[in-house]
Amino acid sequence: MRISVDKKSYKKNLRMDIDVRKTGSFPKFMWHHRYCILAILLFTTVARCQDVTVAAVITPKHIQINERARLDLTMSGKTLMGHIGLPTFNFLPNFLAIPLSNKTIPKLIDDKVTVEMNWSYELIPQKVGKIELSNVKFSYQNTNFFANPGTIIVGAVDTYRDSSTGGIHKVQAEASNKKPYINEPIEYKFRYLYTTILPTLESPIKTLPAMKDFMVDESVGELISSGKVDGFHYEEYMLRIYPEKEGRIVIPPAELKLPIQGNPKILKTDMIAINVQQFPTIGKPSNFDGTVGDYKITAQIDRSRLEVRDALTMTIKFIGKGNYRTIKPPIISNIDGFRVDPPVSVQIQVEKTPVFTYVIIPLKTGILKIPSISLTSFNTQNKTYQTTSTTPFPITVVPRPSDVINDEESNFNWIWISLLILPIVLVIGYIGIRMYKKYNKIIDNGSGNGPSISPIEKAISRLNSIATTSDETTRVSFGDSITRILHQYLCDLKGDELRQLNDTELEAFCTKLGLSDEIVKELLDILSKCKYHKYAPVSISAEEQNGLLERTENIIKLIEKNQ
Repeated sequence: MRISVDKKSYKKNLRMDIDVRKTGSFPKFMWHHRYCILAILLFTTVARCQDVTVAAVITPKHIQINERARLDLTMSGKTLMGHIGLPTFNFLPNFLAIPLSNKTIPKLIDDKVTVEMNWSYELIPQKVGKIELSNVKFSYQNTNFFANPGTIIVGAVDTYRDSSTGGIHKVQAEASNKKPYINEPIEYKFRYLYTTILPTLESPIKTLPAMKDFMVDESVGELISSGKVDGFHYEEYMLRIYPEKEGRIVIPPAELKLPIQGNPKILKTDMIAINVQQFPTIGKPSNFDGTVGDYKITAQIDRSRLEVRDALTMTIKFIGKGNYRTIKPPIISNIDGFRVDPPVSVQIQVEKTPVFTYVIIPLKTGILKIPSISLTSFNTQNKTYQTTSTTPFPITVVPRPSDVINDEESNFNWIWISLLILPIVLVIGYIGIRMYKKYNKIIDNGSGNGPSISPIEKAISRLNSIATTSDETTRVSFGDSITRILHQYLCDLKGDELRQLNDTELEAFCTKLGLSDEIVKELLDILSKCKYHKYAPVSISAEEQNGLLERTENIIKLIEKNQ
């Protein structure tokens, strides 16, 4: 600390210049009075100044750019001081100063009441380096005093200089690829460099950043190398990370805590910006599922010949480099003649490549085939899509010995069952043919060659033929018979060949004939009832049969009357 009065200062000494200007001339006999007055003034002022002490102290002497320093200013004396001005200083552009507090402390020294003034400021560093601070000016009874706080070292946020040992400690971080594709592996490395070991019992503690929007490998922050380079000892740690989305991703700073007693230091690396690219759309296969890397797929089976319903094991392995976590189990569930169980995943730690094991069970005998299995991936080295496939496997599946015996017994039983069933089938077929011919004869009655009869006569004659038949077969086909008679009658009126008329054609033809809406509605309802009885789970009853016959005859007569 240097202390001075006005602009002339000496370390721990005081010097004061008295500025006395001549205002007139003294007679010669007065010259000795003038020297006496000057001597008295000089002695009084110097004595007063020697009773005043000023100090400017800054702590700590070594800080980081992200830390704060404290400036304490003190002015004291052996007398009760008054007219004390506020200290002034200007540390810009190196520091910003923020007032913290000021206080007055009265003291009793040599049975005299004295006063000590204290001022405190917070200093915020604005740049890195070794900074020589300027003087601080104090003012007491129109006399200036100066104190110099000395030198302070401001280190970067990633570097610390230990004042006790003179050692340098710093941290670094880097990413192997700042423009990767989605799922492409990136090596994030953190280094701690130091020239001397800290004189502490505790070791420095590293904190690697949280990798948001990245998939992180299991080996979190493993030490990959250590040694000495360019006068620095170093320790290097690595994370393997994989970006999971496109766009700009910022990796936060990594931190290293130096356990310095009383004033721990935290060093921080720079942030790292990663710009993640999307996969190219040109040449992108439709079956690409996001697998990244340069892989070759291989497959093996434990046997190629087995009995039906026995199991074989197929192992699929991926060999190469890339983000193995993006590899999904191949889908091979739809293989003709096989049942494939879900795969079991196995991780080979040394090669860090996945292996999938499938259990495949043949369900039939013969020469079956397990088809080739393909994998499409994106190679980030040459920026192209590539597909690799396995070779197909022919599988010989033979029957079980017990199945052969069971099949022979089963075939023998089927022969006897067939011999018993065949006569029954022939009888049923004969009866069906007879019933079919009888039904056609009933429907076609009155439609042969002979005298010409009118459409209504034909329709009534057919209705009477149905009414005289009451066997079960006719009841089953009753709905079809009524529908056919009505359509035949309407087609005869139109002069067309018999065909099935839809509802629209029926309504149009009835409108052309000038039939009322009630007649059209009744006609459509009869046809709807016939359709219902055609698909009904039980046969139409005799009562329902007579009702439909009566309604059909009435509607035909109404149409004939109103056309």
